[in-house]
Parts: sequence; C-alpha cells; structure tokens
Amino acid sequence: MTPTQPNISPNGSYGVVQAAKLLGIDRRTLRRYEAAGYVAVRLNKGYQRRYLGRDLIALWKRYY
Repeated sequence: MTPTQPNISPNGSYGVVQAAKLLGIDRRTLRRYEAAGYVAVRLNKGYQRRYLGRDLIALWKRYY
C-alpha cells in the first residue's frame, strides 16, 4: 500500500482497478480486504463492483 495518502475524493466512486491503483495494491489484494470486511463494496446497476472514496480512505488510514 502506498505510504503517502492517495488523492481520493471522499464522495467519489471507484472501480476495482482504479481503487487498487490509487491505493498502490493489486486488485486481488483489494478483493481480499473486501472479503475480510476491511472495505465495503457496492454494486452498480450493471453489477459492477464500486468502492466509495470514504471507504478507501478509511482502509488506507487503517494501515497508516
């Protein structure tokens, strides 16, 4: 995970690849965090996974 706070909008919505890139982790790692309950996921109308910016920021703060 990136040691500097990523530029994430708290009101933003991010896909798996974009969220993982912002956090500096692999998308599979992000999915593991999701499965462990460290970050919430929402599904849009097309059933694509979306992460809210505030949840990603909370995940980053959990480690830094």
